[in-house]
Amino acid sequence: MLNIRPYNNKEYLLFPPFIGDYLPKEHLSHVIDEAVEEIDLTPYYRKISTVGNPAYDPALMIKIWFYGYATRTYSSRKIDDKVNTDVAFIYLAGMQKPDFRTISDFRKNNLNELKNSFVDILQICHRLGMTQLGNISLDSKVMKANASASRTYDEKELIKERQEIQKAIEEYLEKANQTDIEEDKKYGTDKRGNELPEDIRDKEKRIKKMKRIIEQLKQAQNKLKQSGKKKINLTDEGAQFQKDKSRIIPGYRVQVAVDSKEQIIVANDVTPDQCDASQLIPMVDEICENVKELKKESNNDEKEKLKIIADSRYNSELNLAELENKENIEPYIPDMRHQAKKQGHKTTESSPFHMSKFVFNQEGNYFVCPVGKKLNYIKQKKYRNRLVSIYTCKECNYCHHFGKCTTDKNGRSIWVSEYAHLVKKMRQKLSTSEGKKIYGLRKITVEPVLGNLSQNLGFREFLLRGKEKVKGEFSLMCTAHNILKIAKSVRCLGKTLKEILTIPEPVLLIDSS
Repeated sequence: MLNIRPYNNKEYLLFPPFIGDYLPKEHLSHVIDEAVEEIDLTPYYRKISTVGNPAYDPALMIKIWFYGYATRTYSSRKIDDKVNTDVAFIYLAGMQKPDFRTISDFRKNNLNELKNSFVDILQICHRLGMTQLGNISLDSKVMKANASASRTYDEKELIKERQEIQKAIEEYLEKANQTDIEEDKKYGTDKRGNELPEDIRDKEKRIKKMKRIIEQLKQAQNKLKQSGKKKINLTDEGAQFQKDKSRIIPGYRVQVAVDSKEQIIVANDVTPDQCDASQLIPMVDEICENVKELKKESNNDEKEKLKIIADSRYNSELNLAELENKENIEPYIPDMRHQAKKQGHKTTESSPFHMSKFVFNQEGNYFVCPVGKKLNYIKQKKYRNRLVSIYTCKECNYCHHFGKCTTDKNGRSIWVSEYAHLVKKMRQKLSTSEGKKIYGLRKITVEPVLGNLSQNLGFREFLLRGKEKVKGEFSLMCTAHNILKIAKSVRCLGKTLKEILTIPEPVLLIDSS
């Protein structure tokens, strides 16, 4: 008698078991199943047609997409395969089997709704006590577009491409005309005598295809002129060349804002812009909107300021001025020069004639240079969307430091921005022990999240094309990140998500990291 367990995978069951019983109680699929039951699906149901074949329940589709993104399954075809072979997908789909086209169309047609569901999942994080909504760090990362760099053209290249294709069409037509002389020899006796030979017919199809390409190139040229951009990618017109470390790729720049308590993403966006400074205010506005929703649901009327922490790429004088007008925002954003000095890099401030060495006399409204000469106020002018005050010394030509301090025959000038006091204020704040401590949270808050998205979850390239579609796709990715955080915390508490959410008082989670 062999000492083995009885085995028969062909045995019939009298009563089919609950599918979820095949999965451990702490399995991620159970968390997603219960989380989706907590969110508002009304916007999805409103879009379902009242005629035709019944649609799959949006709850089913959302669950398999959330689980797909949380388990590095981003393709609708792969999900199609999983709902037939993977127990977790079979459980979430309720043994129904939507095909890949139906799965893909649901994501494509509900991108805005899926973005709103990001906030619903964020709400669950807040109800679980996973967000503090005090220190929020902001950062960005280049993500490759679903496009090839070779398909990127400027206006001259588009015109050249059109001309080459037009020339090829003319050559094909010329060859087709030459066949008229020999058509009797080429046509068989079983033909009517008016058909084109196979090779010419193939070329006719090719000509039609090339004419469509010419039309696409023409449309791309018009879009390029309207956008004001220098180049356009014919595969994904929304993508732009981005510098990613040592390489230049067609892509987008993804933005994430992360709460410091348990690295929950509270806001996200995608932009083709290469500059982070232009994205600061839109991201801050989205953070404020999402935080407002969270506090509204939890009846929390605290007026504590949100500390927004970002690196120097987000700093600009105009941004500081805009944030100064937001009463509920406390920014911690160094400027380039301050950050370089902090990191020990050489700066021009070491020069004995740097602007910082000039003393300002507020009462007389003039500067005094290191050798005691005056730089008097001359005028104000508009420069790069801000007013600057100009101070100039008229005695520089007679100074023995001329050539070191300045080489301008009109004398040394100092330009002072109307927002210079905000830059100084920010530098002073970041120089305090409290400021250094708060800014230090950025590195341990947002950078690990971007690393998790690209390394652990393997999301390094968009599958969808177009600005709005990639925004929806990245929102799905951020939702998956937050769901995985929920699942980790739920496991620590040893209860189901549903059980935790039904507790009357808010749950205060211990640090699950």
